[in-house]
Amino acid sequence: MKLFAENGYRGTSLAAVAEAAGITRSGVLHHFASKEALLAAVLAERDEQAFDAVEVDREYEGPAALRAFEIIDRLAARNETDRDFTRLSHLALFGSADAPELAQDWSNERLRTYRDNLARVIEDSAEAGDIRTDIDAEAIALVLVGALTGLTELWLRDESLDMVTAVRTLTGMLRRDLVPDRG
Repeated sequence: MKLFAENGYRGTSLAAVAEAAGITRSGVLHHFASKEALLAAVLAERDEQAFDAVEVDREYEGPAALRAFEIIDRLAARNETDRDFTRLSHLALFGSADAPELAQDWSNERLRTYRDNLARVIEDSAEAGDIRTDIDAEAIALVLVGALTGLTELWLRDESLDMVTAVRTLTGMLRRDLVPDRG
């Protein structure tokens, strides 16, 4: 993961991967049919680590939309704790000239899935009466995914930015705005 994150896809050779793993290039090819197959495995591992880190399967308290905002907060914190991990996904997102079609497809599908899942959770919460019903769930999901993606990219360029606080500020504003006034 570190080599792809630091050097990009084209800048990472199978020989370098083999050396870092302490095996031969043939050994790498024994486990992965190609460099692209290796990248696919690395991206899948990246997602698994992200979901484990934010405890996606954990039971959360409260309305589903508010739990989704907590997961967004945790993803931002996870991104900040491992720069290589975060850079890898952003190379796939923004390094189109360097990334093979597989990485571009992965990033497009990942972003689409995040948006669709968030929109569904937000819509379900509105239908359950947990949050306001006069909302555009797809627009809110797009704002959240766009903000997390954009703030992460800015942080990768300037580590002095407080990405986590910015994301928490956004999710906090959404929490305050979306929860209906019950008083």
